[in-house]
Amino acid sequence: MFYKRLESFRYTFGAPPEIYLQLLDSNNKDALSQKVYCLLLDISPKGAKLFTEEELAARQKTARMKFILNHETITVDATIVWKQKYEEGWLYGADFERNTVKEMLILNEIRELKEIEMN
Repeated sequence: MFYKRLESFRYTFGAPPEIYLQLLDSNNKDALSQKVYCLLLDISPKGAKLFTEEELAARQKTARMKFILNHETITVDATIVWKQKYEEGWLYGADFERNTVKEMLILNEIRELKEIEMN
């Protein structure tokens, strides 16, 4: 099977955590919308899959997400790369902006979540 992503794994949540997403102006990163409630279905250090009941504006591709994986609050800017209609809402794929510190933070949080699951 061919995978588009280079990282070795994605963490899929049993009960997806609630997060907030805010669309941004791609030129100066100003917020364009109110916060949109989403569910974080899965995550990797470089991207995530989200579910929301609201359809996001087609023209806006940049978003800021704020979430807690284990105990750290993480805020990342992302590009929405795909969307798909799903039951009562929409699925979205987001690629995070490259930031090694945040990638390591997400990776460490995922590892802690996996350790908790194992015990």
